[in-house]
Amino acid sequence: MDGKIKEKILTVSYFDLETRRKEYSLYISVLKEIFSSFSKDTPITISFVDKEGVVLFVAGNAKDSEIFEGLVFNETLGKTAIRNALEEKLPSEVKGKEHTNPRFYEWSCSAVPIFESEKLIGVVGVSSRVDIYPKFALEIAKLIANSVTKQVLLSKAFKEMNISKKFIQFFAEGNKDGVLILDKNADVVYINSTGASILRINQQEAIGKNVTDIVDFTPVILEVFKTHKGYTDREFIIESPSRGTLHFVKTAVVLQDENGEFAGVVDFFREIEKVRKFVTTFIGAEARFTFDDIKGKSPKLIEAIRIANVAAHSNASVLITGETGTGKEMFAQAIHFQSSRSKGPFVAINCSAIPQELAESEFFGYEGGSFTDADRKGRPGKFELANGGTLFLDEVGDLPLSLQPKILRALEDKVITRVGGTKSIKIDVRIIAATNKNLEELIDRGLFRRDLYYRINVIEIEIPPLRERKEDIEVLVNYFIERLSKSLNKPIRGYDMSFIEPLLKYDFPGNVRELQNIIERAIVTADSDILTGKYLPKDIFNQSTNILTNTSYSFNEVKKQFIEKILIETNYNITETAKRLGVSRPTLYKLIKMFNIVVP
Repeated sequence: MDGKIKEKILTVSYFDLETRRKEYSLYISVLKEIFSSFSKDTPITISFVDKEGVVLFVAGNAKDSEIFEGLVFNETLGKTAIRNALEEKLPSEVKGKEHTNPRFYEWSCSAVPIFESEKLIGVVGVSSRVDIYPKFALEIAKLIANSVTKQVLLSKAFKEMNISKKFIQFFAEGNKDGVLILDKNADVVYINSTGASILRINQQEAIGKNVTDIVDFTPVILEVFKTHKGYTDREFIIESPSRGTLHFVKTAVVLQDENGEFAGVVDFFREIEKVRKFVTTFIGAEARFTFDDIKGKSPKLIEAIRIANVAAHSNASVLITGETGTGKEMFAQAIHFQSSRSKGPFVAINCSAIPQELAESEFFGYEGGSFTDADRKGRPGKFELANGGTLFLDEVGDLPLSLQPKILRALEDKVITRVGGTKSIKIDVRIIAATNKNLEELIDRGLFRRDLYYRINVIEIEIPPLRERKEDIEVLVNYFIERLSKSLNKPIRGYDMSFIEPLLKYDFPGNVRELQNIIERAIVTADSDILTGKYLPKDIFNQSTNILTNTSYSFNEVKKQFIEKILIETNYNITETAKRLGVSRPTLYKLIKMFNIVVP
């Protein structure tokens, strides 16, 4: 941030900030409760700004954010969503360079005003950097503002239990959660229509009855009547004789009368499926790539796309094979996006990046108290988060052998049990796995279960490396130049032959990912709008020179001789040769056939 902009920033004194916090203490308290478990590592910033534009509360990405407590959103900061919401008293969204102040160019923000008795109280903001800004941010801000408003109203209005029925109906029916209001004897004062629908009971008949008489299981809310202590967002798995397993997330608010005595409880509850859907959407667990994003015209790539399209219209497990950097996750996302599960979550997990001792809890979740220093409320695993959608197992060849039978059982039974738990949780998950390893070889070495291999490899898609589809290089170069020059804000008109010829001769051990990196580097370092060979890494010219030293051979002849050399060195061991060449066994067989190599 330059000095001139910094001088214009207006902040309030520590004394003024604390005074304002006391005035808005109830709102800040509610926000802190809502975001008590909100990670500081999240890229999302949540803020609360009072009616005069002073930031009183920040949660989430406070360290990296341009928004901090004590900052004043006045006219010197220019056009922002927060200022718009304060001035217009309407929800607002401002993205990137729609801001007039350069300090916010890399940020996007949504802001929603909060009212009390039709008077403006302040604004709730949701912001992040432009490249990761969720398309549903404004809806999230509305949900937060709505939740804060209702909880503050509840806290104020329920200081006494003799509250009007009209207000109870207004508040409860406007809530998307199930709302159950009980008096000190656990008799139903009111249940909203959502709650009655979730519990499958008659709304009018339930009012006046004891909570134990309206359901066929022991209500967990009775715990609060013993302890007189509420809780926030606790998870409960309940067995109902008539409905089987019920899975809820619940919040219990204790009510007190004017003398401070226990007067009842308000029970907020939501079915876990709705919570999962919101959480996976909020954290970005969705597919971003479609088949239109996969660029190329080579026959091998077109065939891989064809098979992937077939896979997208089935519910069968898919195994995507290919070298590192070929775009395996892009294919997985495109399959999910095109499938009937596209409205469900797409959850990815890198099997090689999980410590073995944590692998089981990552996949299956854990109950509260299962681990020291873990979340005391417990946490769902990737299977639960992917319920109704797709679970992408990247680098599946690195899956710990001890975990493989449990993964297999979950896929076959469609049921999981959390670590430290005893209750079964039903799941509906489609598996797409990917690997750059030869799973058949791992099976022979006892490192991968054959039954799991057959379970995940119903449809196999082999993505060819870039060196086997040279005709796609120019297509990809043009695509990356167009896309990256826009994102880097550096217009590039094109390239000359000195730039493209070395790329056509290069083998790309890092595949498409390496090509993208080369193009990005060239655009960043270019001092003209035409890319030339001087912007390419030296390694590209070194490899090209080595390959073409003997000009009497074509590129394919060089490849043929190299394959023959490795075959001889391995005594024609196909598995070992494929490993040394960095290709799969099927690919090696295709190369042997294509080059007419004689294998004894």
